[in-house]
Amino acid sequence: MDYSIFQIINQFADKSGILDNLMIGLAKYGVLLMALPLLVLWFWGEDGDKAKKAALLSLLSMAVALLINQVIGHLYFRPRPFAAHEVNLLLDKSTDPSFPSDHSAFVFAIAWLIMLKDRCIGIFALAIGILVGISRIFVGLHYPGDVLGGMFIGLISALLVWKARKILDPVTSFLIGVARKSKLA
Repeated sequence: MDYSIFQIINQFADKSGILDNLMIGLAKYGVLLMALPLLVLWFWGEDGDKAKKAALLSLLSMAVALLINQVIGHLYFRPRPFAAHEVNLLLDKSTDPSFPSDHSAFVFAIAWLIMLKDRCIGIFALAIGILVGISRIFVGLHYPGDVLGGMFIGLISALLVWKARKILDPVTSFLIGVARKSKLA
């Protein structure tokens, strides 16, 4: 089923220059779009310092998700779709494991944590995450299950960090103080 869904999405690759370029851009640089909801949360989020703390916690959540991905990648190696099938590959081949998707874990760890703090900004962040995940399938780098795995790992890391937010409060408060002194808050 995973490969069937992959084929449904990947079949459109290499057919339209505009769509291909959009998906390549999202697959390569879509993670940078997560700066937008983080900046909105930092500068315009409700509750002032609480929103800023959530933005900082989102970055920690991302780091936790990537750490979890590294552990899984060392325990279980799933070949990329292009290694097992004929696919429309629009980006250079990667040799690291397909499961779970690092890009998806990255964006969803941030998005889920933002969602815990601010539903409106969180929905915007989740939309970016979904676009990044679809683009990674479209360009032939991941199966849908890899993206869903990354999404789930992002959720788990966000929940873990959110649960630890009171313990992390002195660190986030300190960083906000440094940002204020540097005129970044």
